[in-house]
Amino acid sequence: MEPGTVTASDITADASWLTSTTRRLVECDSTVGYYAQIEPLISGMLAEYGLSMWWDHKHTGYVRLDGLDHAHCVCMGAHLDTIGLVVRGFNDDGTLRVRKLGGVNYASAEGEGCRIHCRDGRTVDGQVICNHHSVHVFEDARTMERDDDHMSVSIVGDVSCPEDARALGVTQGAIVSIDPHFVSYDNGFIASRHLDDKACVAALIGMVRWLHETDTKPAVDTLLAFPIYEEIGHGGTFVPDEVEEYMALDISLIGPDYDSDEHQVGIIAADFKGPYDWDLTNRLIAEATSVCPEGRWNTQVAFHFSTDAMAAYVSGRNLVAGAFGPACLNSHGRERMHVDAIVETQRLATAYVCGMGR
Repeated sequence: MEPGTVTASDITADASWLTSTTRRLVECDSTVGYYAQIEPLISGMLAEYGLSMWWDHKHTGYVRLDGLDHAHCVCMGAHLDTIGLVVRGFNDDGTLRVRKLGGVNYASAEGEGCRIHCRDGRTVDGQVICNHHSVHVFEDARTMERDDDHMSVSIVGDVSCPEDARALGVTQGAIVSIDPHFVSYDNGFIASRHLDDKACVAALIGMVRWLHETDTKPAVDTLLAFPIYEEIGHGGTFVPDEVEEYMALDISLIGPDYDSDEHQVGIIAADFKGPYDWDLTNRLIAEATSVCPEGRWNTQVAFHFSTDAMAAYVSGRNLVAGAFGPACLNSHGRERMHVDAIVETQRLATAYVCGMGR
């Protein structure tokens, strides 16, 4: 499209494509710090649009989109990492003692299947269990606290002692990925673990697809960033010096104090670390008013939540920060959203990168 001619009606998104792409991403294990599988997947997906990725030393992936104005550079980020577990030791019966990577809700994860990614490259199937796992065996099975000291991973196999587990390749430091159980419904709803933040990654790739198919350039030079340590708070703390704005795409929330439902994209005005940039957030609100149908967007204060953009902001980077993303029910459990929310996230991302609010 010609520079400056993009209108709200021009910006489209393919709901079916977004659903299938979200599924591809969700079903690729990428627990915090484990990037062996997700890096080739996402680099291959972006290569379909003629883009080459590169990776910094902490394995944040980047893609550059040349803009109409080279005097400015913005960053749009969606994190690749998901919550999970790390093996810290062995119980006498061969079950694995673990610690959380990110904000795992053990009450939600109990009983789930998982994969143990060993340091020698092997993968071992497991199951997340409470140490007192059966109401038919343990008097306190219902009341035992679900935390790092009372939860374990049980290997699916004939393992009865630590030596049996070690023989399969399991060591301290092995990474555990929890099964997502992705389901898409005929009415557009999606239920799965790890929609945080794979749905936003899909929305960013969907934006790239739209730019490619319409031969449209961003308003300014744009870096797409894909960190792998967001869930433990430091994914976005490094940003290349040229970046003036960091826009994080991350889930928005549903519940008391959130004027939101599963069809909406949420603009995050503040999180538990403080407010996002006033002018940038107001630009997002103007863009959402323009491109998103009435009732498909909201603003919110996410007071148990933060993003990579805020991590960059508070770490002293010389930039302004903003955030938005699809509304997500049951976050850090088996999450749920409607594909409408991913569609509106892609459309708002496209409006932002095209500079509609500038």
